[in-house]
Amino acid sequence: MAFKAGQNKEKSVIRDYLYIAPAVLLVAIYFISSILYTFFLSFHDWDGVNQMMFCGIDNYRSLFSDSNFLISVGNTLIWVVSSLVISVLLPLLLAIMITKSSFSKLFTNVFYFPTAISATVSGVIMATLLSTYGIPYLFGLMGHPEMVKDWLAVPYVNTFVMILTGIWQGIGLNLVLYVAAFRNVDLSPVEAAMIDGVGAVKMYTKVILPLIRPTIIVVLLMSLVNSFKVFDGIWVMTKGGPYRSSETLALTMYEESFIYNRYGRGAAVAIVLTVVILIVSYFNLKNTFREE
Repeated sequence: MAFKAGQNKEKSVIRDYLYIAPAVLLVAIYFISSILYTFFLSFHDWDGVNQMMFCGIDNYRSLFSDSNFLISVGNTLIWVVSSLVISVLLPLLLAIMITKSSFSKLFTNVFYFPTAISATVSGVIMATLLSTYGIPYLFGLMGHPEMVKDWLAVPYVNTFVMILTGIWQGIGLNLVLYVAAFRNVDLSPVEAAMIDGVGAVKMYTKVILPLIRPTIIVVLLMSLVNSFKVFDGIWVMTKGGPYRSSETLALTMYEESFIYNRYGRGAAVAIVLTVVILIVSYFNLKNTFREE
């Protein structure tokens, strides 16, 4: 009987895998084939119409000698650092305050609302608010004519404005994850710490935060990957301008491929971006699993 039960269980497991096998196979084929084709394309010069010409590593060499690409790398790093610091810490502080409030559900819904808006819509809203007919116009009415200008046309100011817009839109999801983690914390260590007379600061830093560490890691990795591939908000607000000064790697990849018809260079940017994300994610995950 035990042998039959074991056989039935094994057949059930095999059947379960067969149900998902077609979907997994299709995703694997298209995902892997896309990576291989992009890698192949990055070593060729192609405008999408004429015949491909093999050019070796010329695309990579020209990228790293292109000032626009280096500016794009710098902007991407600014996005990554800013997003990691603000997108991870700010919702954490808000979650600590919200979980102690009797209106926690209301505050959570208010902060989560921007997440339901697409990046394109939030970009249009912010571009309208910061145009010469928006907030700058109000500054002019208050006697500050020097402020009446399109702030999104000012290099590097526009980058930080777009970063804040992206954080405003994505902070709700991180907040919900933190609130759920706080509500599911094992109370035994917390109660033991309270009996020992541990203060509020040490309670969070030494007891509660280590207990929600898996959630913090998830938020960290999500913020990291999203900051590397940010595209739509920037495209709506500035299109990488003025003079390509607010481009990120994702935007550079799009422009090289579909604006300038340099598909080889666009593929090279995609490979560089993918390698950077994989390296950063690998070391984060490696350190995480090692500590656990």
